[in-house]
Amino acid sequence: MEEKSLVLLVDDEEGTRASLRELLEKEGFRVAEASDGTSAMAAVRDLSPDLVLLDVVMPGLTGLEVCRLLKANQGQRFLPVILLTAKNDLDSRVQGLRMGADDYLSKPANPRELLARMEALLRIKKLQDRMSQNQKRLEDQAVTDPATGLFNARYLSGRLHDEFARAERYKEPLSCLAIGLDNVLDLARDCGAGGPEAVVRECARILEQMVREFDILTRPAADRFVLILPRTHFTGSLAVASRILARLESETFTVSGKVVLPRFSLGAAFYPNKDVTSAELLLAQLEDALRQARQAGGRQICLYQHTTYFYRPESGK
Repeated sequence: MEEKSLVLLVDDEEGTRASLRELLEKEGFRVAEASDGTSAMAAVRDLSPDLVLLDVVMPGLTGLEVCRLLKANQGQRFLPVILLTAKNDLDSRVQGLRMGADDYLSKPANPRELLARMEALLRIKKLQDRMSQNQKRLEDQAVTDPATGLFNARYLSGRLHDEFARAERYKEPLSCLAIGLDNVLDLARDCGAGGPEAVVRECARILEQMVREFDILTRPAADRFVLILPRTHFTGSLAVASRILARLESETFTVSGKVVLPRFSLGAAFYPNKDVTSAELLLAQLEDALRQARQAGGRQICLYQHTTYFYRPESGK
């Protein structure tokens, strides 16, 4: 059952609020009240009403000022505002509409007209909300890997560029790890086409548990993850890589009731580094490090420096 719309009544006259509340609740609306502009702003922030009925003449913040502030801060969210006032001259109406009001009614408002105008604005709000939700869904799909819910290659490219620019500006270290699943073909042969994806989904779950809140975990390709580690120097990235490889190798992976043994390789690259002058070069070095870790037999970490450095942590397996 659809929840009824929440209407915020803003009026410094208690009697006016009481009569409007009775009218609206009779029509099935949920109602919240505020007696001045300051409490109205707080109520909008805390309650997220669907529509505001706003008296113009109030002590302190006037209705016009509240309307201007609400419209300036609504962002992508459409919040309908109907101004209610005893003033009925053209200048007052024009001023209210210029402040961003969606409608303007004289007090006391005719109940039928008020309800009709509210319903019209709420219909528009529902359409706007639906459009915003659809737009967000499309934006999410454009930068999200559907199998794991992690960010994809498109997002990685833009985010790494931003993180690199910030590291340059503030003279901070920046590291990246590539976690590669090496035996994709073996898993597909032994477990069917869905085998590698099942392993990848479980890896994503494990990695999400291990990363810090401000690290950025992505899946830019079918057989690998890339982890951006802001404010992390190369020794720190090596410690993270060691923990990840040890954890993945100690896990038991099961696909369709069958225990499988995925193999992993890790590559690491970092900034500052005399050979890294852009996000693109950092990513290229990262890919090269992963490639070399795989070529060297896998199950190890290749740290890209001026010369590559291999490291095989003890995993207990």
